[in-house]
Amino acid sequence: MKKIIFSLFVMLFCIANIKAQDFNKRMFDEKKQTDMMIGNCTRDGILSCEFVSNYNEEYPAYQPKEIVVDSIKALISTIKCVIILGTWCGDSKEQVPRFLKILDILKIPMSDITFICVDREKSAPGMNVKEKYLLEKVPTFIFYRKDGEIGRIIETPKTTLEQDVLNILKIK
Repeated sequence: MKKIIFSLFVMLFCIANIKAQDFNKRMFDEKKQTDMMIGNCTRDGILSCEFVSNYNEEYPAYQPKEIVVDSIKALISTIKCVIILGTWCGDSKEQVPRFLKILDILKIPMSDITFICVDREKSAPGMNVKEKYLLEKVPTFIFYRKDGEIGRIIETPKTTLEQDVLNILKIK
């Protein structure tokens, strides 16, 4: 019995390691002579590269409007979000930390968020990011309700991130 339990444990550990390899891949950025994240990533993965210096600056500095964030709380419960970014991209370095701050204030679980990092051509190996998401610019924040897209923020918000999120979530 102990051997079976141990074998199951080893098998689960191996499966978890194989699955983990699908996330947080790095690719060398010739232009900046540094690594960039590519493909499916986690928040921790994104913060393990050069991106973290901008995050450490933007995240604490951004102060979203409380009244708008409070309005979002009532609408956000059934929402999923895909964030497509470039860890090399100036707009991503500015907007993604700000967006994450809003998510943290709202206590949105990271399991409701999908991070996809792209290269300078806005692609990722083995993923049809441009076609699947009709990607034009990064960052792009895509909001889904019941597997249907309800809106997106492309590159920079029209007003503020939180107000743009609220405007999207108000769509029925």
